[in-house]
Amino acid sequence: MASRSLSGALLLAMIFGGSPAWADEPADQLERARLLREFQEAAMAAVSSEAVKTPSLPAAAIDMERLRATDSLRARQFEDSQWRKLLGDQQMQLYQSSSAAVSQPQWRAQILERDRQAQDLSADILRRDLEYRSGARR
Repeated sequence: MASRSLSGALLLAMIFGGSPAWADEPADQLERARLLREFQEAAMAAVSSEAVKTPSLPAAAIDMERLRATDSLRARQFEDSQWRKLLGDQQMQLYQSSSAAVSQPQWRAQILERDRQAQDLSADILRRDLEYRSGARR
């Protein structure tokens, strides 16, 4: 692409720059017209060759869009999974550091307290369920 624009610029410089002769002479006008036509034909040939490389069928274009969308989705899912993994690792480090700071007896006491609270909650739920079923609401 860059070489084509460079050769086009050189051709235009040759046509319009170069010699101080005026284009009033028919030979000069014919030569410039020929060079300009060759330049335009070369540009059109390059454009048409690029058009051949891209799929022109609608189904091919749809397949290419679907492939790009799938790749984009996979990339986003991978990034999301990496972020989730990083956040999970950070949370695990926070949990591990806080539990490591608690001494063994305190840790056991906390576990026993949580178990007692869970049993109390379970008993309360069962009691309320029995009250509801028997019709003895408060």
